[in-house]
Amino acid sequence: KKMVSAIRHKTNELKIELASEEIVLMGHASESAGKMLRGSVILNLTEPMKVRSVILSFTGKMKVSWSEGIGHHQHYHKQEKDIMEHKWQFVPIMDQAHKKAFTLGAGEHKWDFELMLPGDLPQSLEAEGGQVVYRLKATVERTAFLQNIVKKKIMRVVRCMLPTEFELIQTLEIHNTWAEKMMYDILLPSKVYARGHLIPITFHITPIAARLRVRTLTATLKEYCTYTANDCSKTDTRIVKIQKDEDPFPNAPVQTGGPIDPISWTKVISLDIPPMSSQMAFCDADNEMIRIRHKLKFVICLVNADGHLSELRCSVPVIIISSISEQAELNNLPAYEHAWQSVLCLESGPSTPVSEGMPTPPICHSSPMPVMTSNNHEPQEIPLESPSGEPLWWHGSNLSRVPSYRTAAQQAPVALSGSLPSYDQLAGSPRHAAMFGHLSMSPGQTSK
Repeated sequence: KKMVSAIRHKTNELKIELASEEIVLMGHASESAGKMLRGSVILNLTEPMKVRSVILSFTGKMKVSWSEGIGHHQHYHKQEKDIMEHKWQFVPIMDQAHKKAFTLGAGEHKWDFELMLPGDLPQSLEAEGGQVVYRLKATVERTAFLQNIVKKKIMRVVRCMLPTEFELIQTLEIHNTWAEKMMYDILLPSKVYARGHLIPITFHITPIAARLRVRTLTATLKEYCTYTANDCSKTDTRIVKIQKDEDPFPNAPVQTGGPIDPISWTKVISLDIPPMSSQMAFCDADNEMIRIRHKLKFVICLVNADGHLSELRCSVPVIIISSISEQAELNNLPAYEHAWQSVLCLESGPSTPVSEGMPTPPICHSSPMPVMTSNNHEPQEIPLESPSGEPLWWHGSNLSRVPSYRTAAQQAPVALSGSLPSYDQLAGSPRHAAMFGHLSMSPGQTSK
């Protein structure tokens, strides 16, 4: 009888099914519209069952904990915070709340649920000193002393950056001159990188000193995790990835100090970021209890003419995220103005990265768009006139028709003109004459 009872108990199955196993929030926390959580609680019964209730709870919790000191002087720091909580009650329904027990027939019972999640939720995290966990828990409460049926499910919340985000198209450049030694540029194509992707780092070095050589080029991705509990903080640092290139320019010509053309050396080093399945790196996070930041650090080791070594050290902050969404995969459309503009009217002042052991810090330039130049390094000009010489300020669009939102989003971006038509050009157009002919006042009318 016990065996039969155990078999029957196993066949009573409780499941939580979600429309998507991951909740993907688009854009920054301050601007994300949020996402709808949808799913079903499914109870399969082989025979009728008496229950007190069927409920589902959703909880989001943030925890930090660590210890300091040794032995009797060891102190533990711990804090927990509820991010969000919601509960659904499927049984009993409102008009049956007075009953103490309810009978569910054999077969499948399905209850659908949905919940709008805010766009500022912190993304899921499993770090050594802190966790952000979202959990669904379904409970079938049995009568008398029978054991309840419980099913738990962990749900991941990740943040995905839109391809139109300014940080994605913002290039970084570290430029400086080491007096009487060299000029150097370190270029990064973006400020933001996704887990599992590569970071290409381009070094441009122009030697000034005679017989100067580069011994090594080193690039390091470093992670800083700061945990805060009850006004106490702890910061853990670790090296996520390091790439070192020995003798990067073996056959490059050396500056002799004579009157020759300037020599320039170029090398690209790639750092691969661990994928989401790895715990070797975390995504950037910024909230009151957990703060995660990343820096790229560079070291250029030089061999001087007399054989002694010199090192240049500098660093720049970067952002590591879970993924970058493809435009075709987005459920929400881009902003109306983004669909029609290809030039971002955004300005970013120069930021100065950390420089170690140098008399003058390098200059880090932020460029809103990758700079396209011709062979002679002169900026390419956007044509503002048609072959007939007429200005293309309206780009051939029919201004009497306003496109729909979806139509505008599907159009390819067009370059904006840097100039507007003159007043004389507008005043001489037939449309201007027709429009202002209706608005002209008779000689006898004057404004008062």
